[in-house]
Amino acid sequence: MRHLQKIILLCCCFYFVVSSFAQYEKVKFGDIKTNDFAPKVYSIDSNANAVVLFDIGSAVYEGDSYGGFSILTNRHMRIRILNRNAFDFATVSIPLYISSDYEEKVENLEAVTYNMENGKVVSYKLDKSSIFKEKVSKSFTLEKFTMPNLKEGCILEIKYRLVSPYEREMKTWYFQKKYPVLWSQFSASIPSIYDFVILRQGFQALKINKSDVTPTSYNLVQRGSAAERSQYITVTLDRKDYVWAIENIPALKHEDYITTTDNYIAKLDFVLSKILFPDSPVRDVMSNWYKISESLMKNENFGESLTKNNGWMDDEIGKIVPSKSTKLEAAQKIYAYVRDHFTCTNHNRTFLSDPLKKVFETKQGNVAEVNLLLIAMLAKYGLETNPVMLSTRDNGKAWEEYPMLDKMNYVIAQVMIDDKDYLLDASHSKMGFGHLPIDCYNGFARIINKDKPLLIDLSSDSIRESKITTMFISNGEKGSMTGSYTSYMGEFESQDLRDKLVKTSKEDFFKDIKKGFSIDVNLSNTSIDSLKNFEQPVAVKYDFTMEMNDDMLYINPIFGEAYKENIFKAEERYYPVEMPYAINENFILRMEIPVGYAIEEVPKSARVNFNENEGLFEYMVAKDEAVIQLRSTVKLNKATFDAEDYESLREFFGYIVKKQSEQIVLKKIKK
Repeated sequence: MRHLQKIILLCCCFYFVVSSFAQYEKVKFGDIKTNDFAPKVYSIDSNANAVVLFDIGSAVYEGDSYGGFSILTNRHMRIRILNRNAFDFATVSIPLYISSDYEEKVENLEAVTYNMENGKVVSYKLDKSSIFKEKVSKSFTLEKFTMPNLKEGCILEIKYRLVSPYEREMKTWYFQKKYPVLWSQFSASIPSIYDFVILRQGFQALKINKSDVTPTSYNLVQRGSAAERSQYITVTLDRKDYVWAIENIPALKHEDYITTTDNYIAKLDFVLSKILFPDSPVRDVMSNWYKISESLMKNENFGESLTKNNGWMDDEIGKIVPSKSTKLEAAQKIYAYVRDHFTCTNHNRTFLSDPLKKVFETKQGNVAEVNLLLIAMLAKYGLETNPVMLSTRDNGKAWEEYPMLDKMNYVIAQVMIDDKDYLLDASHSKMGFGHLPIDCYNGFARIINKDKPLLIDLSSDSIRESKITTMFISNGEKGSMTGSYTSYMGEFESQDLRDKLVKTSKEDFFKDIKKGFSIDVNLSNTSIDSLKNFEQPVAVKYDFTMEMNDDMLYINPIFGEAYKENIFKAEERYYPVEMPYAINENFILRMEIPVGYAIEEVPKSARVNFNENEGLFEYMVAKDEAVIQLRSTVKLNKATFDAEDYESLREFFGYIVKKQSEQIVLKKIKK
């Protein structure tokens, strides 16, 4: 078991240098030898389809003709393609940002494929005519190309310079990729006037982590007025030099029960905090949530529309909310109206694309538009309400410490009624009042309010999925057994079932339940309660009959509710375990012993605690000559566990699977 700890580095520097640094610094483009093709597999991952031999980048600030600095990012990488399953790695995309004034560009691009042919290294250069640009959005294009003459075992080498006039935007450096990396190194040389917070994510230890400060002269252009010429000036500033490197980085692989691998990929992020021009006051670039909230509420694409009169809503609100409604009833009516009459076209937005009035007229919009409309209508009625921003699970976790709007991708509503807060999301058609989709529970959310931009706990540990299932089985006529089943599902299982029944029929749903029994049964009086009452959990109910004729009866007392296989299958774990929620699952059985049968064997009672009070499995059996009673409880009191807990979790659920597979054995009494 690997003991891993997530590292977050905030400009901390440790000074040591290793020989690998010098080795990779001296690598020359095109210096490929026959023995570079010798390995058929690499010890870092014997099953890898490709291996990144090295990936070296450097970012340097340089004075430009715009009157400021540009960032020159050089990159040199070499990749070994071991088989055709990695040919996708040969298609390269370089994202370029474009604004109305400036644009990023690629210079000095070299790309070569090397193959072994007749015992010699043969090179194939990329034809520049094969390079093309693909427009992604108004602000982004991709410069793309595919390496030529791909063969299994080939080596790809790519080198280029990215010139960016956006001196405040240092690019993220990714040490880790979908294939293993033998060496990844990034260096940055930054004038001291730019104070960056450096955020490091990942589990791999740094092989190199060093920094230094060197006085450096920069040639800048001092822009003149229309009547004056621009002048070239030289300024001397302290330059902060950093070098980071990691060796033998495993491939980034998906593991079950994590929100997204993006939360754990080894990388460096650079966030500009301050600008410190000589002889000038410090300019704070990284704001705080008080200022951001104030700015957002004045933004025409966010909060400005919430403070307008919005008189066009009056007639509709009058129809929606009956007279003499309580505040809670009014909020529920307005919420249900927006949920049921508006279609969400995009669940990954934080700003308006269209004015709220147009959203109201077209009855559709992105998640921000739908929920900001809900907020505007609640406010119009006179309720205290706020927008709330968050990052969903598939978008990755946002940093609590740093107000970074680009990490947020979702907007919900908060409404306060009688000293109680309700969080609302009207963008999902089957969501109950005060409920949120599971994807919103990703650490925290931020209230957008200039006076109280508070955090809201939306961690997985903050929610518990409770389920209780009861089954009563009695003797029927002529050797048959009759039973009744009732299962009250948890909130999120209820949401899943409502969505499932949009695509399948109730008849097919109950057919699947019938298949879950180990013996032949007939179902009757089937029902699913609260399918359209979204505030309540769904209840599945049915009666059943089964014939008991065999000399020996083998009955799994948990029936279709047992864990049939371990939910943790992998033998090794790299990342923390992130269950979607804490769980409390209870199954209760009362079963009469069939007439003419005697108990041959029943499972023994058992109780197992996980990490003292973090979890519990209880399997309690009681019997007499007429009745068998059983209660099974599976409980996890938290949802997130360190990677070090994985082996214990796996053993815990392995024991549950084994115990819940044990059977009641009944033997026919011979007359």
